[in-house]
Amino acid sequence: MLENTVIIGVGRGGCNALSKVKLKIEKLFVDTDKNVVEKYSGFCIGLKTCNSLSSGGDVVKGELAFRESKLQILNRIKEFSNLVIIAPLGGGTSCGATKQLVDLALDNNKSVKALASMPFEWEGNRRKHHAVETVSYIKNLCEVIDVEFDPKKYPSQISMTDIFNLLDEKYIEAIEKICV
Repeated sequence: MLENTVIIGVGRGGCNALSKVKLKIEKLFVDTDKNVVEKYSGFCIGLKTCNSLSSGGDVVKGELAFRESKLQILNRIKEFSNLVIIAPLGGGTSCGATKQLVDLALDNNKSVKALASMPFEWEGNRRKHHAVETVSYIKNLCEVIDVEFDPKKYPSQISMTDIFNLLDEKYIEAIEKICV
């Protein structure tokens, strides 16, 4: 599936996970936070909507940011037939922009697979609610592959950084299953 495929990391978590993918494949890093995308030579969406900053967990801002940059995103994905979206859900950009990206891709006859994970319990009900809504929406449109990770299976003294790194490894495993 590598041919004619682009993997898109959406939001800070998606960009971080995508940065660790070693496959020789086209990659697109998408976020509202200029510092995140500059780190990966990515694409900053919603410059007016978010002023080059995080969407702050606001899903509507994430959607508006994507819509503001829709033509530029379309220009970046137009040559690809297959999109694989990495979306650790819960944040404003990961939820809002992912929904918009799936819509845009399908409107332009692209095949879409979304790799998604739910927020951790300690991230709160608001993020979980946004993630559940997003998964419900995109599951009606494309294949969604649940990337599951239970931090309770690890020692209680494990750091948050280590937890997120382990989740990134789960994304890499899922990508390799799809693309290899």
